[in-house]
Amino acid sequence: MTGRGWRLPFRPFGVPVELDPTFALILPLFAWLIGSQVAGFAELFAQLGVDLDPAPLAVGAAPWLLGASAAIGLFASVLVHELGHAIVARLYGVRTQRITLWFLGGVAQLDDVPRRRGAEAIVAIVGPITSGALSLLLWTLLRSDLFAGGTAFVMAYLAVTNAGLAVFNLLPALPLDGGRVLRSLLAIPLGDARATRVAGAVSRIVAIALGVYGFLTLQVFLLAIAFFVDAAGRAEVAASQARRAFEGRRVREAMTPDPVAVDLGWSLEQLRRLRAFRAHTAYPVLDVDGAPIGWVRASDLDRGEDETGVAGLLRPVETVAADEDLETAVRRLAAADAGRLLVVERDGRVVGVLAKADVVRWLQQRAG
Repeated sequence: MTGRGWRLPFRPFGVPVELDPTFALILPLFAWLIGSQVAGFAELFAQLGVDLDPAPLAVGAAPWLLGASAAIGLFASVLVHELGHAIVARLYGVRTQRITLWFLGGVAQLDDVPRRRGAEAIVAIVGPITSGALSLLLWTLLRSDLFAGGTAFVMAYLAVTNAGLAVFNLLPALPLDGGRVLRSLLAIPLGDARATRVAGAVSRIVAIALGVYGFLTLQVFLLAIAFFVDAAGRAEVAASQARRAFEGRRVREAMTPDPVAVDLGWSLEQLRRLRAFRAHTAYPVLDVDGAPIGWVRASDLDRGEDETGVAGLLRPVETVAADEDLETAVRRLAAADAGRLLVVERDGRVVGVLAKADVVRWLQQRAG
């Protein structure tokens, strides 16, 4: 398990894949929903031209095996969709930190938005194209009459759902692919900031429409998607505003200078007394020249052995240069194990600490 999710033991195209805890809930739910409607699905696929006899598929354990197979195939299809984004993003020099499969599907977490004009649209559109191509491939194989029974059922289900996945993701709402295409194209005449505001407004309209339709048709999953689209659209607009605020800014402008530091030779009792007067989440450990050795988390103090001292609780340190671009540092900060970075000068001396709270405070001061 890594962070909040479970890291899979393989990396397709070098991209880490994680399963969010919600995946453990949604996968069996989808398997049950599909399995309980096998007969209805089989009749629908037969109307679409797939020669299926519904009767054997609904006997004994068959529906539940088919439901589980189709649910696993569905999330595998989502993974292929997200890999399409990751591969094309790599062509623009943007790394994918991870792909996460979760309650509402999947998300490829990129290091950055591709900055070349129109690049975000290309990276985004490849997802629906990938899903559409997968649907077409499955449907072509089905029409060859090489598959029958349960195999044909699962293939038909995945062909239909991949087509639906492609169409749904083309909705012009952030963070869906269609919303990213819209923003990227609008940015050509309007610029990034205004394009994001317009795309955010469109996203809200789409979210309201999805929510109303989901409410009227009693589709709880669609309501959840509507709330997600609305929240994610707002987050995209806020992130765009933050990126503009970060432009040309350096880490030293947002950091907390002269952090409270401790020596490697301190005892835990000394550090506990310090915590009582100067409470912090973590304390940097420095050498005699002021260079970083590591972190000691306050939460570890009560679990540590007194005889080991500070050295027994030492955690790896992550540093950032005081003159580094603030936006780059914030992206690193989001993935930092300690939730903060030590800020160092060129000679290696620690001059400050950059935490998420520092960034929020700095943004608030700028807005005020």
